Amino acid sequence: MEVRLWGTRGSIPVAALHTARYGGNTTCVEVRTDAGDRIIIDAGTGIHALGNAMLREQPGDCTLCFTHTHWDHVQGLPHFAPLYAPDWKISIMGAATPGDGALQRSLRDVFDGRHFSLNWDDLPRAPRIREFTPGEAFSIGSARVETCSTRHPGGCVAYRITADGWTFVLSGDHECGDDRHDPVQQRLIRFFSGADVALVDAQYSTGDYASRHGWGHSTMEQWPDAAVSAGVSRLIFTHYDPSYADDALELLLDDVRHTYAVLPLFMQLGYEGMRISPRGGDRPGPTDRAGKIACRLCDFSRYIAQFSDTDTILDRILAEARELGHADAGAIYLADGDRLVFAHAQNDTLFPGSAANKHIYLNIGLPIDAQSIAGYVAATSRPVNLPDVRALPPNAPYAFNDALDAATGYRTVSMLAVPFTGNRNNIPGVLQLINCMEHGRPKAFSPQMQRDVERLAILGSNSIERGRMANELILRMLQTAALRDPRETVSHVMRVGAMSAEIYRRWAERCNVDPETLRAMKDRIRMAAMLHDVGKVGIPDAVLKKDGRLTPEERAIVERHSALGARFFKSATWDVHILAHDIALHHHQKWDGTGYTGDPDAPPLSGRDIPLGARITALADVYDALVSRRCYKDAWPEEKAMAVLAEGSGVHFDPELVDVFMEIRDIITAIHARYPDVEDDKK
Repeated sequence: MEVRLWGTRGSIPVAALHTARYGGNTTCVEVRTDAGDRIIIDAGTGIHALGNAMLREQPGDCTLCFTHTHWDHVQGLPHFAPLYAPDWKISIMGAATPGDGALQRSLRDVFDGRHFSLNWDDLPRAPRIREFTPGEAFSIGSARVETCSTRHPGGCVAYRITADGWTFVLSGDHECGDDRHDPVQQRLIRFFSGADVALVDAQYSTGDYASRHGWGHSTMEQWPDAAVSAGVSRLIFTHYDPSYADDALELLLDDVRHTYAVLPLFMQLGYEGMRISPRGGDRPGPTDRAGKIACRLCDFSRYIAQFSDTDTILDRILAEARELGHADAGAIYLADGDRLVFAHAQNDTLFPGSAANKHIYLNIGLPIDAQSIAGYVAATSRPVNLPDVRALPPNAPYAFNDALDAATGYRTVSMLAVPFTGNRNNIPGVLQLINCMEHGRPKAFSPQMQRDVERLAILGSNSIERGRMANELILRMLQTAALRDPRETVSHVMRVGAMSAEIYRRWAERCNVDPETLRAMKDRIRMAAMLHDVGKVGIPDAVLKKDGRLTPEERAIVERHSALGARFFKSATWDVHILAHDIALHHHQKWDGTGYTGDPDAPPLSGRDIPLGARITALADVYDALVSRRCYKDAWPEEKAMAVLAEGSGVHFDPELVDVFMEIRDIITAIHARYPDVEDDKK
């Protein structure tokens, strides 16, 4: 039996960056037995993604059980796609309430033509509805289902499901109250007795609960003693208040873990996509492997949240995935329309250490279809775990492309490919691991490794989407600048950002900067350097787009763009914007002190008084301008541009950074290949 969470919020759904890690959809829980029986508990907004996933399967039977029919538990039902697929046979069960047929009337009220465009009778195949009395037990396929009433306005039931040798309990909406001897609470504890896993209502913090007595919900702090007294060893919280951000939930959990550290109880936050599936008699605890992996992924979620740049996020996700899978190599592809674009790669055999940096800028892609392994995973959202890519099953819908192996001499044996799943159930990309290594030899990725990497991919999806949103925000600002200055192309600023990040990386390695500081600064400088000329939006067209040589007065107007760009980020609080302020203001400074800022209150600086980010960006900006074609000049040969940088060392540019630039020429070349100028940029 496996349990999967599709919705974890209470009251109303929320869609925001600060709820991305644990989810914003309202309650929906899926239970699958080893025999193939499917039980769905509640139809909050999470059921929409579940329904879409079910349509990719062979149609069959499923039973939808309601804890109760409050709006947040039924609002996703009209958007449950299998309801409109006649081949799916759906049964609905719920507790009987006063009045015959009350459950059906409640569901019909959702489909009444006023709250939703269709009526219940418009469904192509009406579900069979059965009411039961709370406390009743029954079977659904191979699963035994028991029920128990809970304390919630209007009534609610808890579910206890036993199949395949273990028991899962869902509390439903329930208010524990303050009296542990309360008969309702004692009845529920007996109902939980001996369960392997309990998923419980934890909507409020202790502080908020004080003003919400009688609302029918509980706090995290009210459950640990009850769980242990019932013999439960794994407690998972859910039904979070919509106002609680992910960081706040983690702080609440940390407090509860600290308070109840002596109890033999493993506590977790439930998250959308979470799969709950104890194997055999193993019960996860704080010191076993499952507990360690859960804590590790929680720590990784916090760690990755500090980064905003997509490339840095991908690098960290891939490195973590390779550790979980003991993989020699790996790659990440991101979706771009109907194609997957190669976004990041690591390979300890082909390009160990910093030699990998030029390979992350490869400009290749493949269609999202069933021809390739990664394309198949993106098209179907199904993971693929292959012990040997050269021994595929005869009926495999995909094929292994050995072109890279043939070109490099590398030998791919085992492969694990899992999808990233976005907040809107889209597939933003694919994570691919190659060659699980043991004693120097490749072996198959284990099922446990696959589960761990799939969980990481769920966390990674949120970070990737957050990084892409941050990048898109910056690109929109840059596109505004490009409308004013045709030389300020998107490709140009992408190259300047990437080159600045790589110059900084090599400089930091030379200076023995610790790896975490290096990653954080590289993340910031890429994004901040892209904004170096955003101040040009404030320069009049008559000057900015003038053909021919500028007068001294006009030149002074153009030079004001540095100060205008810095003004965009005045009083900035985001670290990227703070760095962008310094780069915008100082990137036309020169090592010998003859540069400019365009601000009479910010006189020219020289040498190391110029901020490091501005010194780096100046080098990248000048080089790219030289080797790029513009309406007023042809692109210079690389050697001629390098000679200009060498001549400017110690005069225009920081001589140490010029040396660094020369050391990474292969990476600079790869960056130009990755972000070529295109016609759309030149318009």
